[in-house]
Amino acid sequence: MRSKLLVILTIMGVLALTLSACGEEEVAVAQAGKEEVVVTATLEPEGTAMAKTFNQMVAEAMAEVPTISPEEAYRRMQEDPRTLVIDPRDAAEIPLTTGIIPGAMNISYGRLTYAADNEVPQEWREPELADRSRPIVTACEVGPLGALAGKLLKDMGFTNVSILEGGTQAWKDAGYSTEYIGPELTVQKQLPAGEADETWNHVKRDE
Repeated sequence: MRSKLLVILTIMGVLALTLSACGEEEVAVAQAGKEEVVVTATLEPEGTAMAKTFNQMVAEAMAEVPTISPEEAYRRMQEDPRTLVIDPRDAAEIPLTTGIIPGAMNISYGRLTYAADNEVPQEWREPELADRSRPIVTACEVGPLGALAGKLLKDMGFTNVSILEGGTQAWKDAGYSTEYIGPELTVQKQLPAGEADETWNHVKRDE
């Protein structure tokens, strides 16, 4: 009886593995005299990618795209006017946090997914991103979203992309100034680094 039961258990195990290849939960039942054997399989289909968390995606981006310090970013901006800094945050968030690096373009992450694509309709594209070899630095508030934006651009074929380590906050901490853009996204005022934590409500328009 015991040997018969072992044979059935072995068969059920093989059957469960076969059923699990379909990616569905299956239940196999067999009887050996008064013994009932139930085998359940809930494995994922072969080739199915595991879900990733935000932190995992950021870590992958940081591993694949080089990071640079604020000092290095500043040096590149001074030495090569073609260097483009992209801030991928939503526009409404910028004046409420760190402000934006002077000269940077605010292209939200959502818009960047198609603005950097040369195969979408012309009106969807960002002309500043037409050259895949252009030096680009991505910078959000403290780094994670900038990392994802850098990885996105790399995946889309850009060959000279860097992530600003620590984001715009690190830029401020290094003593560089930022700009605060008002609700209309047209009025700008550059602030010294020591005042960069002020929000739009504390910024007076230039006379």
